[in-house]
Amino acid sequence: MSPSPALPVAVPMLSAAFLAAFRKWLPRFVVDLLAVVAALFNLVLCVWLLRLSWFKDIVYWFGNWFPRGHMVVGIGFLVDPLGAALAVVAAFLTLLALIYSWGSMESGENHYQPLMLIFLAAMSGFCFTADLFNLFVFFELMSTAAFALCGLKTEEPAPLQGSFNFAITNTVGAFFTLTGLAILYGATGALNMAQMGWLLGTRHDSLVLTACLFLITGFLIKAAIVPFHFWLPDAHSVAPTPVCVLFSGLMVELGLFAVLRITTVIFGSTFSGIPDPLRGCFLVLGALTAVWGGVMCFAEHHLKRVLAFSTISHSGMMLFAMGLGSRMAIAGWLIYVCAHAAIKSGLFFTAGILLHRLRSMSEPILHAKGKPLKFTAALWFLGACGLAGLPPFALAVGEDMVSHSTHGSPEIAATILFLISGIFTAAAVLRVFMRVFCGWGDSGPSDASAQINELPESHEENQVIPFRLFAPAAVCIFSGIALTFLPSLRLLSLKASGRFIDQHGFVASIYALPHVLAGVVDPGPSEVGSMIAHGSIAVICAAILAAWAVFHPRIPRLLRWPSHLEGRMSWARQIQSGQPADYVVWAMMGVAVMGSVFYIMR
Repeated sequence: MSPSPALPVAVPMLSAAFLAAFRKWLPRFVVDLLAVVAALFNLVLCVWLLRLSWFKDIVYWFGNWFPRGHMVVGIGFLVDPLGAALAVVAAFLTLLALIYSWGSMESGENHYQPLMLIFLAAMSGFCFTADLFNLFVFFELMSTAAFALCGLKTEEPAPLQGSFNFAITNTVGAFFTLTGLAILYGATGALNMAQMGWLLGTRHDSLVLTACLFLITGFLIKAAIVPFHFWLPDAHSVAPTPVCVLFSGLMVELGLFAVLRITTVIFGSTFSGIPDPLRGCFLVLGALTAVWGGVMCFAEHHLKRVLAFSTISHSGMMLFAMGLGSRMAIAGWLIYVCAHAAIKSGLFFTAGILLHRLRSMSEPILHAKGKPLKFTAALWFLGACGLAGLPPFALAVGEDMVSHSTHGSPEIAATILFLISGIFTAAAVLRVFMRVFCGWGDSGPSDASAQINELPESHEENQVIPFRLFAPAAVCIFSGIALTFLPSLRLLSLKASGRFIDQHGFVASIYALPHVLAGVVDPGPSEVGSMIAHGSIAVICAAILAAWAVFHPRIPRLLRWPSHLEGRMSWARQIQSGQPADYVVWAMMGVAVMGSVFYIMR
């Protein structure tokens, strides 16, 4: 007996409806308990489905509306290992976020718990759906809950402004996605992704290219890829800590998941006979995002904005891996996504501990105030090592698989980009470690973003950090390590990625046709020596850069760059203007450039 794939959507949705209906009469303890139980049950269901999907894709048709010939008449879910793994990550992070906020965080008259469960239901449905329109619907449901969660602290103006910017920019992305969907529906008369891919075949006329462009850019906005990334730091800097965990831990990555699903299932054969503009765009945009996100991460001094730009940088590396496109690259992408979700969530939870105890997210204000927090400092330091890709963190395994998935210049480019991204993001986190937890050097430049007036998320005045705050941070950080020791991790990820990018296999599963899965050769153990060397170089360079920034007044003036980069990036921070109109203009420019590439290379 196997659970219905609809349950991971239905359980949190029904729980959210119950809590929303009776929240006025339920004490906070009961609301928290029911939300945690629903998230835990969802996690069990997703793990169960993940285990079953390793043997065969699970296809579920609502109302038993099975395909008739080549016509898909019903709405279906398809559970494959990669999608199920991301659903497990979603449930895991939501559970930890609800535990973190148990009884302490101001929940907006108990709106917080229902919104978190709606967010979880949308993420689960997004990972499982085989229908393009429902892919759009689930992401918009996710976004609607995210807008409300971002602006949950309505007594402060900053969260409302951040939520507004978030909503405007992502609504533009939704418009692009819906336009591309409408064009494809007009061209094929279908909404099921397998049927769309089967009907399009190798067709690559202007109509198909336009639909592809709008669909891809719509989800790249949600994935915070440069130049579509501006909403992310604004949203992260003002959203509650548990919400930031879901934003950075998986919501951004799900935008890339959608791009990967669309390009492999719907447009898998479209570019087979012509130069592939998608691959070139993914490689260039991924590289640009990785570098720009890393540099901006080092230039920021608000802890949540530091971590937000770190997410942008790592998102760029994920897109670069998608541009490589091979089975091993996508396998490394999957490991990288899961490891990044664990490490980044741990860092956000740790930042939340600082906000709880020290009542600020500003690096200059927090200077030397974190000295008593020894265990919190240890988690923050481990998180920095994880971002740099130092073994035994699983991020190193993902980087190794992506880098060695190809040979020649792409391999060299991937290795260099991973180093750049790891060095700058880890250097920013280590700089915070040196200033806040060690009290070294000066307090750092005080830019405007570091002075965001953020009220504490709890009114508790405990001098001891509650276990419910520390435990989620520790679990996330050590999960990033434990993932490395999962038996046959590389082989399992290769099998999952091979099935995910197999367009014919997806079509065969939807239509219940016979299909022989391609064999997977055991890649053997990782190249531990190269992983240790790569991670060590990244950590050492990051530590040097961080120390150079902290002690730059003692460095001769001619040698202060790039240590003083953090204080010389005001022009770049001004681009992050906080005005949604500017962000929309940048998005339109990105669409125009990508469209030009599409039509030049067709």
